[in-house]
Amino acid sequence: MFKKVYFSGSYEETRKIASEFAKNLLPGTILTLDGDLGAGKTAFTGGLAKGLGIESCVTSPTFTIVNEYRSGALPLFHFDVYRLESMDDLYDIGWEDYIAQGGICVVEWADIVRDELDLPYYEIRIKKLAENEDARQISIEYKGETQ
Repeated sequence: MFKKVYFSGSYEETRKIASEFAKNLLPGTILTLDGDLGAGKTAFTGGLAKGLGIESCVTSPTFTIVNEYRSGALPLFHFDVYRLESMDDLYDIGWEDYIAQGGICVVEWADIVRDELDLPYYEIRIKKLAENEDARQISIEYKGETQ
């Protein structure tokens, strides 16, 4: 079982942690990403993109539900499910098709759908720390039988 906790003191450090983590991801990996508003979820996703060789600017898919980045070693599909009500809504936008493409699927605000995910995934939680407005605790845990 994989579980690791990182501490970041800046936006750049959060991106670096994610970039290094991305270098070991396999096609079809799912990452759930949770944290308060402004915790750094999109910054972390931008770091993942960098680690995959994607140069595009990563933005939050709040209104589009999913942003696609295909220019790297693996495609990155960045979901924001905050406005969805259930896993059925995620299936309606083509979740299974994205999974089948063998890219990396990042799901922000995943608490909404996490209980219904039937695939192994990495659970990533970003927590703001009180001692510094830029400080974050980033915990990454693999949820599945094997890694």
